[in-house]
Amino acid sequence: MWSAMLSGVIQLDHFLRAWVVGHRLPFLDWVMWSLSIVGRGGMLWLAIAATLVVTRRARPLMLAQLVFALMLTAITADCGIRPAVNRARPFVATPQIPVIGSRPSDASFPSGHTATAFAGAFIVSRMARPLAPLWWALAAAIAYSRVYLGVHYTIDLAGGALLGLCAGAASAYLWRDRHT
Repeated sequence: MWSAMLSGVIQLDHFLRAWVVGHRLPFLDWVMWSLSIVGRGGMLWLAIAATLVVTRRARPLMLAQLVFALMLTAITADCGIRPAVNRARPFVATPQIPVIGSRPSDASFPSGHTATAFAGAFIVSRMARPLAPLWWALAAAIAYSRVYLGVHYTIDLAGGALLGLCAGAASAYLWRDRHT
């Protein structure tokens, strides 16, 4: 029973990736590539958070929460989950898949871009609550760009989002201001 369910999920995962890649729009290629570039390593989220702190719209403690969340996300994904799961990238499993941009050499699951995007959106949404829908939309767009570019499966995004949310929540809890 579990084997059949897993097989069905994997088939859906491959179908969704193929559908996204098969329905690319040339004018979006540059947009998706750019989203992927700015989403690398959480640098965009650090820039946003630093701007909020410098303009006194957020407390410096929130920047520390973000840094911790991004580090926790990267270490967990790169040193823990990816080596343990060792899922091949879509272009390795199916060589005819066209890739836009570079071909990462590490494992596919979970998506690190997605993990840092969701960790970043979690913390930055707490820093600038009125703009929270924008931060979550940006995180979703960064995640989507990874499938669009042909370097991840949709399950990689789900795993990355879950990891990022957990890291963001853990960081917010551990670095909370105990004086308020």
